[in-house]
Order: sequence, then C-alpha cells, then structure tokens
Amino acid sequence: MSGGIIFVLTCCSQQESISDTRKVEITQEIKEIIDGYANAVKRHDTDWLLNFWSNEKNFVIAGDGELIADYESGIAKPTRDFISNLREVFHFEFSKGHAFVINENAVSYTTSFDWGIVLLSGDTIKSKGAWLYLFTKSEKNWKVVQSAGTHTYYK
Repeated sequence: MSGGIIFVLTCCSQQESISDTRKVEITQEIKEIIDGYANAVKRHDTDWLLNFWSNEKNFVIAGDGELIADYESGIAKPTRDFISNLREVFHFEFSKGHAFVINENAVSYTTSFDWGIVLLSGDTIKSKGAWLYLFTKSEKNWKVVQSAGTHTYYK
C-alpha cells in the first residue's frame, strides 16, 4: 500500500496551476466516464469495463477488506465472471460525485453508488456504498490506476 500512498502524495505535490474553467472541463470528462461505467454494466459490455481500468504496474484496488495489486485477478477475471453471470441490471446510479483535479493528467474522483442486479441463477443483489477512483491520463485516455471502496448489500 505504501506505493499507492507515495503515488498520490507525489501527484498532489506536483499540483499544477489549472484554470477553474479547465478544472470544470476535466471534471466533466471524468463524470462522463463514470456514467459510462454504469451504462456499460447495463449493456453487459465487458470490453468497455475492462478498458476503464489501467493494466499497468501501479494498478491497485482496495475493496471490501481486500487489497489486490494485480489487474488480472483484481479486475479482469472478476469482471468477466460478473458479466457472464448477469441477467439484468434494474438500476445502477452514481451520485454525489466529487472531483479533485490534481493536474492535467491526474484526477481523484469520489462518488456514491447504488445498484441492483439479477443473476442468471435468479438471485437478486442490491448494493450501495462509496468508491474512490484515481484516474491518470495516458495517450489521451483516462484510466483508473488505483481505486478503493466498499459495498453494503441490502434487501
């Protein structure tokens, strides 16, 4: 985890002077990507979901008490398994999003979520919670390089 802390602190210490207008533009770019994530789940679009995340050495996800620093086991396999077992998404919304524009190529975005799905087995699962995404821009594309959050399941 110390590598993630160093990365965030390095980004924050290198905060550039960015106009308020540009911060709003960057925030809108990130919000559109976050909304795209929910839409991709609704479409069962595995490729879009896999492309949302960065597959680079600094990737790490911390969720529900686990820390995984491997794209394949932390994102690729669980995403493929999830989509292959998904029958229907009856709701998926993000809300209360907050962006912190670190520089032109790094943004922290924290949001609440609420979703409900039906699996092929017929089981219904509902979850809400909060999630933090650290986006970096590489080759003109925003990707999530680090992420953390938790799910609260409800009936």
